[in-house]
Amino acid sequence: MIESDYPDVPLPEEPYHEILLKAIKQHIDNGKNKIAFVREDYRNFKLVTFKQVYDNAYSVAAFLHTKGFAKDVACAVIPNLWHYSAFFLGVALRGGAISGASSMFTEYELQRQFVDSHAKVVLTSEHFLEKVLKAIQGVIYIPESTDGHVPHGVVSWYDVVKTSPSTSIPRAMIDVDRDMVLLPYSSGTTGNPKGVMLTHRNFATMITLYMHETTNITPFLDANWDYEMEKIILFLPFYHVYGFGLINLTLLQGSTGIIFKYFEPVAFCKAIQDYKIHFLPVVPPIMVFLAKHPICGQYDLSSLKMLICGAAPAGKDICEELSKKYPNIKHIRQGYGMTECTMASHLPDLKNEVPFGSVGKVASNLRMKIVDPSTGKEMPTGMSGEICIKGPTVMLGYLGNLDATKATIINGWLHTGMIQKSHLDLTTIVRRKTVKCSALIIPLKIYHAFNSIRRNVQVAEYILGLYSNFKGPTDV
Repeated sequence: MIESDYPDVPLPEEPYHEILLKAIKQHIDNGKNKIAFVREDYRNFKLVTFKQVYDNAYSVAAFLHTKGFAKDVACAVIPNLWHYSAFFLGVALRGGAISGASSMFTEYELQRQFVDSHAKVVLTSEHFLEKVLKAIQGVIYIPESTDGHVPHGVVSWYDVVKTSPSTSIPRAMIDVDRDMVLLPYSSGTTGNPKGVMLTHRNFATMITLYMHETTNITPFLDANWDYEMEKIILFLPFYHVYGFGLINLTLLQGSTGIIFKYFEPVAFCKAIQDYKIHFLPVVPPIMVFLAKHPICGQYDLSSLKMLICGAAPAGKDICEELSKKYPNIKHIRQGYGMTECTMASHLPDLKNEVPFGSVGKVASNLRMKIVDPSTGKEMPTGMSGEICIKGPTVMLGYLGNLDATKATIINGWLHTGMIQKSHLDLTTIVRRKTVKCSALIIPLKIYHAFNSIRRNVQVAEYILGLYSNFKGPTDV
């Protein structure tokens, strides 16, 4: 068993949303008009202050309170929009959890998540309203009329935030170790997507560990580093725990987030150039883009100092090509984690030289062991085996799926399904364990499709749409 080399960090005891709201309030007090988010694309330019996020969060909470929403689940089916953060905070203030879904999901996939999560409210935008309505009610949505009226049964976001942002609504009683704040969906190691129950303790601990680790990273980038002066590009999807973690870190640290609804090459490069981006969280396809796309040469990307890659391993050839093309990038590092351990279990080490492919060491407060996947026996150093993680970021379990939970968490150890070859610096992750009984995949899909038709009922009580009072539906 490997203990973290990093010192333990005191575990947060408050509900996560209270921690975040206090931080936002502090940023407001330090500068009332401080900018939290910029939407960066060629169709629209919008600035959003920390105060807007704060007030909108309490308006959402007050509105949900009038609808009897308490300790329920809310789904969000939107691209990357700043509204995600205010909606999440409003839901959390009512003791609820947010469950993000990809806006690219089919009606069947959306309905499965709505039903499985027992969603009581869904936040969506113009482009996906028709699909969401089909997933919920099985009806075809008729596009908006020319006078801009909101469709029947849909509540405008702008009507929601007109609700007085009262801080006096009854405070939800939260058990930080048992109550969910986030319900992302993951296939894990066993087939179909399952709701990953992440508690306030899980998420607050992960964010605390990450923020603590940044104190070890930033001195290597700039001795005068100040997160409140930094601009952070937010293009990774917010429905994914990686992207959701980044938008929360941006708010907590008082940075300004440059939000991209979707990745757009020209706007992406222009944002790096114009905002002098220093630190860039990426995934392998973006590394390939930076290394190979000719458009990158048309912009000044010399401000970049560090890339951290997550979600999948980056190839050695791409890393070397990036280092050669951009000598200003002094550190290219990788992390490792999974949704079931709340984003990351291993964080990069900038203090020491590390072998290529290393994702760093076990994060503070966590432990790791490598076991024989067939016997569960711990393997000696240097032998390959399955990565297992233990600590306060390990999920509560899979929602409504005790069998999958028991198969994944054994004696408190999260079995990741990932096979690797080294103990100390986590390197050479070879493959994910093959899901057994793959011959049952097609019959299971047919079974679930049949059940979704049989259970085709309205699972959400109301939908929030992002609508303009002047032009009809809009996703701005």
